[in-house]
Amino acid sequence: MIQTIRSPIYDPTSSLPDLTGKVALVTGSNSPIGIGWNIANQLALKGAKVYVHGRTLEKARAGIAAILRQGSDLSNTRKVAVNQLEPFVVDLGDLKAVRDTAVTFVEKEARLDILVHNAMAWVLDFNSAFIISDNNSLAYDSELDEYGISPSMTINHIAPFLLTLELLPLMKSTARSHPGVRIVTLSSVAHTFTTSGVRYDSLSSVNDNLGESADVLKRYAYSKLANVLFAKELQRKLDKAGIQAVSVSVHPGNVKTGGIFCIRSMLMFYLPPFSDGALKYFGPEAFSKLEGHLEPLQGALAPLFAAAATEVWTERDGGKDKLNWTGAYVMPYGVPSPVDESEAAKDPKLAKELWETTEKILAENVGISVSF
Repeated sequence: MIQTIRSPIYDPTSSLPDLTGKVALVTGSNSPIGIGWNIANQLALKGAKVYVHGRTLEKARAGIAAILRQGSDLSNTRKVAVNQLEPFVVDLGDLKAVRDTAVTFVEKEARLDILVHNAMAWVLDFNSAFIISDNNSLAYDSELDEYGISPSMTINHIAPFLLTLELLPLMKSTARSHPGVRIVTLSSVAHTFTTSGVRYDSLSSVNDNLGESADVLKRYAYSKLANVLFAKELQRKLDKAGIQAVSVSVHPGNVKTGGIFCIRSMLMFYLPPFSDGALKYFGPEAFSKLEGHLEPLQGALAPLFAAAATEVWTERDGGKDKLNWTGAYVMPYGVPSPVDESEAAKDPKLAKELWETTEKILAENVGISVSF
């Protein structure tokens, strides 16, 4: 997979504003070798209160401890205080737990300025998946879950969708007094690898394994396209409701974290990025294939910029020689890049279809009614 960089690298210490008083939640953020942990760490170093997500309290606390051990920022001018960090514990594969945890969060917190959907799942083959919501991969059966839904689509799309809508009342109230709320959804350049005519018009289409001839990358691409479409439809709804917020999707780059090596038809091939869980599964020789890939902190820069940079809000509607940030697809190291979107990603009818089908699946299959 070719590494595409669309803007210069930047120093978050000097380029991002002070975030004191703001509250952020980053999913999949407990492992120091992961993109999510690096986003959470940098947000905290800029002064934000950050909720660190893990599937268990032990994992979330480990992520917090790693941030505290890390010490100060690159300029050695700021350290993270213990009271800036809180655990956010939920298995994103359990949709009712996602709802309940979000409801508790809204009851507990006074505001939410930044929501970053970083956690993801990768389907390994027709019979298994890797769930890397906290960058510590574990094997996961890819047969349909108890609600009849593909686990990879649950974690990659439906859980972020549900979490966003359950947290939306808090983000709405935050935006009224502190305009510029951000919802950042990590996607991938792989979204462009979907086949023509892709649909999200039913549960069967959402569960589609794309046939026996489809490789794992195409199935992954299908869920990553859903991330781009979700971010765009969310922005349209935010704008229509007059909510002062920006929703974007982000390709972080090809990063040495959070992905897997795949074995199919007796062949091993690399599908970046990479994770410690995959290292345990396939062995250290796999690292030889990572030359030219970004380090985790570099991979965090594009989503971090989208989550925190002042100009994302002040220049949200673009203008002369500037690109529109609202509903944008963002490339490293933090720039809207419509040329890197697939035609399907730009289809508002497909985005609306995905949104309505997701609402219907949650209501009819899971028993959770949600609305914007």
